[in-house]
Amino acid sequence: MRTSYRFLSVGLFFYLLCSQALCADFPARAIRMVVPFAAGGNTDIAARILAQALTIELGQTVFVDNKVGAGTRVGTEEVARSQADGYTLLLTTIGFASNPSLYKSLKYDSKKDFSQVAWVMSSTPVLLVNAGIPVNTLAEFIDYVKKTPGLSYGSAGVGSAMHLHAEELLLNADIRATHIPYRGEGPALVDLLAGRTAFHFGAISSSKHYIESGALKALAVTSDKRSAQLPNVPTMAQAGIPGFVTYTWGVVMVPTGTPNAIVAQLNKAMNRVLSKPEVLSRLIELGFEPVNNSTPESTKKFVEDEMEHWSRLIKRLGLTADD
Repeated sequence: MRTSYRFLSVGLFFYLLCSQALCADFPARAIRMVVPFAAGGNTDIAARILAQALTIELGQTVFVDNKVGAGTRVGTEEVARSQADGYTLLLTTIGFASNPSLYKSLKYDSKKDFSQVAWVMSSTPVLLVNAGIPVNTLAEFIDYVKKTPGLSYGSAGVGSAMHLHAEELLLNADIRATHIPYRGEGPALVDLLAGRTAFHFGAISSSKHYIESGALKALAVTSDKRSAQLPNVPTMAQAGIPGFVTYTWGVVMVPTGTPNAIVAQLNKAMNRVLSKPEVLSRLIELGFEPVNNSTPESTKKFVEDEMEHWSRLIKRLGLTADD
């Protein structure tokens, strides 16, 4: 037994020695940030803003690698299978929290295969209705939906943030509407503007122009306080549904097993770049609220809370997105 402990101690010593060497040199080469969304969308643009700033901060190139498909599962799975050395990052969103409940056969374990680095940004969805719908408040909207069967709403796909936020509203308000999934928010917005759908939850950045022009009506935001971009639009709670607070968000993760010292270094670098005025202004223009004070521990708690929240809703509604 004593001999076994001696071998264990020697093995642990060399493991720690290697880990310390790895951490001391980090980063020694380019870092890949996997984004499980197509190029050109807001999340992709935000990732490129962060990557550019991190390149300067860390002294090594940080580049974005778009791995699209299967409701973010393709990119997420690739990161889960990557070397746990800090050179592969995942910038993920609300789908990471909802997919374990929507899909019965994920090829990764959301809780076991990832370590959280930083919560980097959030954004506030806004309830949008077509200008032709004769309502101006959330209460009028709920009453209208109850009296008008057959209404539909659009989303960026089954299990997307747009889908889940709408289902939460339907549940809270005890109303019914038909879900029409699209391949992204853009096509859903086109049909909302054309009146082919009645409402959806959209991003402020992509809808603000249409709100200001009168093509769309903004009835409420889902945050706990009003958006600075839409100061005249009430929160869900102010409009009559207390406790309705949800966000879309961006979190950076790495494969489980990445040394804690590297996770801490990445977290500090993220927070530093998210405090730079030029980064803040560019993210705010996209409709994001930067988060520059997270820790790996607080980010883990946040993601776990989000997973629990959406799991309860998905199970209650019996939603599924299996292929």
